[in-house]
Amino acid sequence: MESIPQRDDLQIIIVDDNSSKELVDFMHFPGSERKNVEIIFNKNGGSAGRARNLGLELAKGRWLLFADADDFFTTEAFSCFDEYANSEYDIVYFDTQSVDTDTLSISQRNRIYNIFISECDNVDKEKVNQVRCGHS
Repeated sequence: MESIPQRDDLQIIIVDDNSSKELVDFMHFPGSERKNVEIIFNKNGGSAGRARNLGLELAKGRWLLFADADDFFTTEAFSCFDEYANSEYDIVYFDTQSVDTDTLSISQRNRIYNIFISECDNVDKEKVNQVRCGHS
């Protein structure tokens, strides 16, 4: 949450997927103090896909960006996103950076994904499908 700027044009939907009360302070839930945040407490648990689908039911904007609890955005990320806000594209992919959770040193976890992105063009359907559907 700390890496997402406070802007009136952003809707933030948090889906807490059955977190343990031993790990999460529900009285001071992260983001609850922000006016553009909606929080869903899913007590049934499930997969990341199920949590995303619950959030999609509340989404109002044209663009969606999924982030997990261990993700954060670089300082220039939203200015980069803003470049595409009024584009005619239906989907935009960006290179990613990965860092070690404890040390914040650069890791190579994202290497394969970024290779898919760099090799993808809108002409080669197989590579487009590899980016859209083939990367876990």
